[in-house]
Amino acid sequence: MVTLSIGKSTYDITIPVDEYPIENQKYILKEKLEGSGGSSSNVAFLLGKWNMDSYYAGVVGYDDLGTNIKKELETNKVHTNFMEINYEKKTTMSMILANKATTSRTQFMIEPETFHLKKTDFDVVPNVIYSDGYEYSATNAAFSKFQNAISVLGAGVGSADEKELIALAKYARYVIFSLEFACRATKMKVDPTNPTHLLNLYQEVKSKFPNSVNIITLHSAGVLYEINNEVKVMPPMQVTEVDRTGAGDTFDGAMVYALGSGYDLEKCIRFSSIAGALSTTKYGAKNSIPLLSDVIQKYEEKFGPLSAPQIPTQNPTSAQVPQMPESQSSTTTSVQTPSVEQSEVNPQA
Repeated sequence: MVTLSIGKSTYDITIPVDEYPIENQKYILKEKLEGSGGSSSNVAFLLGKWNMDSYYAGVVGYDDLGTNIKKELETNKVHTNFMEINYEKKTTMSMILANKATTSRTQFMIEPETFHLKKTDFDVVPNVIYSDGYEYSATNAAFSKFQNAISVLGAGVGSADEKELIALAKYARYVIFSLEFACRATKMKVDPTNPTHLLNLYQEVKSKFPNSVNIITLHSAGVLYEINNEVKVMPPMQVTEVDRTGAGDTFDGAMVYALGSGYDLEKCIRFSSIAGALSTTKYGAKNSIPLLSDVIQKYEEKFGPLSAPQIPTQNPTSAQVPQMPESQSSTTTSVQTPSVEQSEVNPQA
């Protein structure tokens, strides 16, 4: 199974702190975690760790941080054929404060200038393409060229241009929305604990993006999705959470793995929810990616053997990803969905 992950590359430094810093104070810290970061980079790393044939396309600066990112990915069996070095720029850095008291996190991204991939031609044929939306041109090219591939877009609030992310969401087969981005895209305010709010949000998302399978992550409230015209919420697995850094990327990477392995949608979401939850039990992004065996064990404890049909060689739907025109039109459709139901999940850690 060949996977191609396209998007942002950063160097992350995660610092666990006992409480959020107070101004004009001095703190002596005894621990930090550092390494490659960025959503698509994290997804590629997970897929390499889980023994997928993982390729990553992204760009780093001409410095030690960029060199370290490339080496770390390669050490984890990720192919870096499509990585580029911009000799005029510095690698983007993220400083993340992980609050031990509240499990919240605060991120500072140090990026004086944005820079993107210059080459958008890929000489491998991927079965699954994942993009975080940051590399619009490269993602556009891959989605258009490999129309038989399963295309997955991680649509979160971050470094990607909002208009470009919305444009890509209209052409990806699967779109994984963060709650924040789903609210931005629909201009809605949502209480994730209110079933009516969630139903209305999902209907609006599907109206705006009718050609994709839409999945909305709700953080501690679970995952919102639709099967057979019925909107459901998958509750999260109960764990002792310490840090959510990278949890969304782990969820996305697990979805790519599960979709590429031929699992049905509900099994994919159960599997990915477990992976995302397990990642919150450790600090950092790469450091918190669970072992595949641990995810499978938790799944099988709750749902029984994790079996799948033969790995597909093309998109499992008849829909083809169209060539993306320069200007986008906003086609809408109505959705008839009776209610939001709680789907059975929630294995104990």
